[in-house]
Amino acid sequence: MDENQSREEFDTGLSKMRQEIKSRLANHGLYGSVTNVDTGTSTRGPSGAAIELSVKGRTFRRSFDRQQIEGCRLRVGGLVLDGIIAMVDEAAA
Repeated sequence: MDENQSREEFDTGLSKMRQEIKSRLANHGLYGSVTNVDTGTSTRGPSGAAIELSVKGRTFRRSFDRQQIEGCRLRVGGLVLDGIIAMVDEAAA
């Protein structure tokens, strides 16, 4: 049960991060594809993930560790939000 709950928090955090990226892209009048790739594995699951944003034929990538991702399960903030903003600004430039 604990493993499933842990994975649920991880997946929820990733979902919130994808929503935040798409929302910020829309503010710039852009549309892009957002994907994630789990990094590292352990008995608890992935140790993090890399988020890839594809806009206008260009790809931007940021990596986040598991603790940062799970911290976004309620609201995206802190260093993760800073990374997302930088990635979207880079795509909009």
